[in-house]
Amino acid sequence: MQHALGELILERIPVQPKQPLRAWDAADELVLAHLLDEPVDDGARVLIVNDTFGALTCSLRHLDPHTVIESAAGRQATQTNLAGNGLPAIDLYSSTELGAGPLAEPYDVVIIKIPKATSHLVDLLHRIRPLMNRNTRVVGASMVKHLHGSAIDTFDTLVGPTQTSLANKKARLVHATVDELLDVGENPWPVQWSAFGAKLINHGGGFSPSSIDIGTSALLEGVTDFAAVLGPDARQEVRAVDLGCGNGVVGLRMARDLTASGTSATIEAIDDSLLAIDATRRSWSLNDTSAQLVTHHHHRMVEVLDPGSVDLVVVNPPFHNDRVIGDHTAWSMFTDAHRVLRPGAPLVVVGNRHLGYHAKLKKIFGAVDSISSNAKFVVHLARR
Repeated sequence: MQHALGELILERIPVQPKQPLRAWDAADELVLAHLLDEPVDDGARVLIVNDTFGALTCSLRHLDPHTVIESAAGRQATQTNLAGNGLPAIDLYSSTELGAGPLAEPYDVVIIKIPKATSHLVDLLHRIRPLMNRNTRVVGASMVKHLHGSAIDTFDTLVGPTQTSLANKKARLVHATVDELLDVGENPWPVQWSAFGAKLINHGGGFSPSSIDIGTSALLEGVTDFAAVLGPDARQEVRAVDLGCGNGVVGLRMARDLTASGTSATIEAIDDSLLAIDATRRSWSLNDTSAQLVTHHHHRMVEVLDPGSVDLVVVNPPFHNDRVIGDHTAWSMFTDAHRVLRPGAPLVVVGNRHLGYHAKLKKIFGAVDSISSNAKFVVHLARR
């Protein structure tokens, strides 16, 4: 990455063979060009939010910024890229930590890679707002094709008068002037709602934050009893994995079914997003269950669970990573599941019909059955 402030060697995590995508985009470059034209004073407090693979953090490491990254893969990439460029490691934070500890004092510069979901941006700006004053420089960055009017309106409503830069290499900056008299109201996030008999907590940056997504709904409607999926020869102490746990609804259903059958259950909830891990913990605190919850903030199941150590894996795989569409994440989840499941143990997968998960699972597991289906989704069952 050659940019206004220097040159870096950067890589994406997870590393993929023949990876055609860079670990930065033109929006990162535009931010750095802006900071060359309008430099940040030494000693200024700088906050970087949603730095996908660490391009901004590495470039601005000399300013000792505070960086908010929710993604486990993004955190690993940031630290890897810092080390790869001879830069010292840095503490990384979640947006839920804004306003506390080292993130409690106002910032001179706030740089936000604008997230895909407006609900996420609303949550972020509400959390950052108390850390802004009239002198705070607020800079948002996005590729033009992803910068919608709702995002600009959100800056205008929650920060103050907002302008956008001219487009450059299909990227654009958002400049917001802090209006200290602006009444922004209370942060509407997180919210609580119920689905499938469970009370659930959802952050604005979570997947399908306002209602249960239709894929998960198809999964939980299709599998009426997870204990039955295990079969009559199931062990009395079961370890089940809620892979990509989101708000925890699937794990809570597994816990209900398994404990109702007289089984002692431990639910291993795994997600790349720290917001999902926090939401899952909060959701579990609202529900009465004797099952044990263990959470893992990681993008690879095999990095936190031993081979042949679990009795059940359930997953609704994402077919996109942020704004990049593809099946790499699903393939990774399926191959990881094959490694961590005990012999004969089941993997339950829901997916859109057009994604062809049946063929992918068959290559890894052999025989694959269909538990249920509707016009859009299929719930598959494969055994190790």
